[in-house]
Amino acid sequence: MFRAFSAAGAILAALLSLSWGAPARAQDVTLTSHDGGVELSGTLRSYDGEFYQIETDYGLLTLAAEGVACAGPGCPDLTAHVAALVISGSATAGRRLLPALIADFAGARGLVLHVADDTRAMRHFTLADAETHQPVMRIGLRLSTSDAGLIELLDGSADLALSLNELRDPAVHGRVVALDAFLPIVGRGNPLERITTTDLAAIYAGEIDNWSALGWMEAPITLHVRDAGSGVQQALETQLLASRELPLASGVVRHDDDAGLLRALRRDPFALGVMLWSRGLAEEALTLTGRCGLELPASPLAIKTEDYPLTLPVLLYARTGRQPLQVRRFLAHVAGPSGQMAARSIGFVDQLPQRQGLDAQGRRLANAVLAAEGSEGLAELQRLLRVMEKAERLSLSFRFESGTSTPDVQSRAYIETLARDIEAGLYDGRELVFAGFTDGEGPLDVNLRLSRARAEAIRDAVSRAAPLRAENAVTLTAEGFGPALPLACDDNEWGSRVNRRVEVWLR
Repeated sequence: MFRAFSAAGAILAALLSLSWGAPARAQDVTLTSHDGGVELSGTLRSYDGEFYQIETDYGLLTLAAEGVACAGPGCPDLTAHVAALVISGSATAGRRLLPALIADFAGARGLVLHVADDTRAMRHFTLADAETHQPVMRIGLRLSTSDAGLIELLDGSADLALSLNELRDPAVHGRVVALDAFLPIVGRGNPLERITTTDLAAIYAGEIDNWSALGWMEAPITLHVRDAGSGVQQALETQLLASRELPLASGVVRHDDDAGLLRALRRDPFALGVMLWSRGLAEEALTLTGRCGLELPASPLAIKTEDYPLTLPVLLYARTGRQPLQVRRFLAHVAGPSGQMAARSIGFVDQLPQRQGLDAQGRRLANAVLAAEGSEGLAELQRLLRVMEKAERLSLSFRFESGTSTPDVQSRAYIETLARDIEAGLYDGRELVFAGFTDGEGPLDVNLRLSRARAEAIRDAVSRAAPLRAENAVTLTAEGFGPALPLACDDNEWGSRVNRRVEVWLR
């Protein structure tokens, strides 16, 4: 790696394998630091409004434009630069979400938005200066599937990829931009009101294929699903079938879009399918429950906290490494309060923290009393109530990838959110209590130690993510309560996972 520095300012130079922004015509340029101490000559490859990329004797280098002056026939017109951004990926999530986020981003920056007519390949958005009407940024949307978006991101034909599936690849970094959830829905005329997560998974695996197994009439279940290439269908099968290591049932009826699936559900009383929360069908959904009787209804708060087991984060991926200026600005905006409110306005669940006092948690507390085992279990519940008596629960709950102590993708986003809010002073003079919980399996003393260790791990992760917080401005503490506050039945993997969590309380 080659680095050059000058007294006039920092010049960042790093070997890169990918070029950002629109490629420029190969020309000779000379980039000189403002004090004249550093001079580099080469062929200009790209300029993104903040950085030059030039091919030099040292390889492909990136230099900050603010630290150098450009001379030569290849130098771009800095005043006429128009940032370009291509977003590819899921049409299911992106068709409504991305235009709303782009419009909100333009409005927040005082820019006028122009939308070109749709083409088969791409929909074009131009963000222009309100006074001069000169373009400042162009965004192209190429929406099809989550998989296609990630492929285009990796091959460099897209700058961002919208996906409903988590990709674990060091070459990309994902950010949660909105939340959704899977809702089981039956055909009209079907009297079923609730279903266990175990039975729902068994239906998708083909182990249950008749309504009589669920207490209704003798009739085959017609299972309706999305097409195999849909990110929605892939994510659903991962959530329902991965832990059982079973394929999807044979004989399912597939649909190319949500509209066709919904039409099929509404005309066939023997049909069952899954729709997304963002479609506004919550009132038609079955309530998820467990064999022990604890219910898990879907709600915005339950989706934010992942108390509802079939949550679905919507992810926006970028290539790992430093992003162009406008990409960073767009990503920061969609994750911020304005972008999150825009997502909520069109039916998605935002990630903005909510607060809930003890007096609003009657269902949770009643479930805990019913599930408490012996005097020790009740004693831990009483300790919890004493600790949290005047506290409020935040909606930023943390859960872990299956079989690990690694926070899941939604929880990693919440670590960043909480750290940002701490650094902004939102909790100055207050105490944040990280409360760990476990499922009910195993001895109480082991679960108490485990729950506290998880709480301490999340507390420490948040502390590391907020290095700029004022010393002693906010107190971060950790407590472990074991299985004292169950949300779901421990008789299946979904219930156990919901119960294994770290909550954040403010007092």
